[in-house]
Amino acid sequence: MIRTTRPPIRVGIVGLGRAGLQMHGPELMQYPQLFQVVAVCDQFKDRRDMAQQQFPGSRGYRRLEDLLSDQAVELVDICTPSLDHMDMTIEALKAKKWVNVERPFCLEYNQAMVLRAAALKSGGKLLVRHNYRYEPAFVQTREIIESGLLGPVYDIKIRRGHFHRRDDWQTVKSCGGGVCMAWGPAFMDQAQVLLNSPPVKIFSDFKRVASVGDAEDYLRIVMRNFTGLTIDLEISAGRIGVDPLFCVTGEKGEFRLYPDAPEGTLRIIDPKQKLPRRRSSVRTPPLGSFGTAETINWLDKQIPVAPKGRAGMAVIWEDVYRQIRENIAYPITLDQTIETMRLLTLIKKDSNYA
Repeated sequence: MIRTTRPPIRVGIVGLGRAGLQMHGPELMQYPQLFQVVAVCDQFKDRRDMAQQQFPGSRGYRRLEDLLSDQAVELVDICTPSLDHMDMTIEALKAKKWVNVERPFCLEYNQAMVLRAAALKSGGKLLVRHNYRYEPAFVQTREIIESGLLGPVYDIKIRRGHFHRRDDWQTVKSCGGGVCMAWGPAFMDQAQVLLNSPPVKIFSDFKRVASVGDAEDYLRIVMRNFTGLTIDLEISAGRIGVDPLFCVTGEKGEFRLYPDAPEGTLRIIDPKQKLPRRRSSVRTPPLGSFGTAETINWLDKQIPVAPKGRAGMAVIWEDVYRQIRENIAYPITLDQTIETMRLLTLIKKDSNYA
């Protein structure tokens, strides 16, 4: 928790739907010493009324341009549907405001480059909300990898989703819907962090399984980097069973963590076991033999999801504050978000759902 004597950042929330009212709003309320919501904006009056009850004293606006004219607003928090993100972000940057935009911050790579130019012109006032970088399960998995317990890691599987016959705008192509843009930026960001270098090979597959709309609700991406590490990411609204959220395999062990589980399972070769040096042979092996007679001593351990590093879906706001008030660099760089959009654009154009 940040301790400060500086005044809170004055926020204007644009878009009072699921993200604005049910995610961003409650998260900001956890940091009253860091943020103050002074304005809200939505085309629907009932949403503005709800938000003004949630944030007493805030001013309600129907149009973005009116909120941008409010001199009290320092940070514009954009939570509107995906199609609006790029244009609204540009307008807010032109108004010399800081901007925090919900993912996806745009819908394709060319738009990302336009936003990059606008961000540079504004002096770097664009922040993109890739909050799954702070997910406790992800932070814990990353710490297990960095601990070296698994040895050199060569395979990571990420599985997201459940069976869901969704029917809102997020399932309609013309609205920018589909899991590629709805969830792809969040989990592709995780995959890129774990890959730790640009992919040299990519395979992808799109399907519509359970969605009521015409956009994809199944996405599979397999990436390999130059060191040989493979990441297999699947996002699906047609998932029937329960697979591990993360399954990380190294030369000395494996870590599995299931959705919503309070702990993961670590299985490693006993560090005390000395594996003798051996040579391969071209001779015909005995019947019933797989060419080895040694016994591996495995150690199994339950690892609580209690990462040592900063974790929690609302923690991203602390870094927003540090960037704006203390000039401490926001850890989710614009170059990283642009690379995420480049890869998703490449993958989508190669599919039948572009």
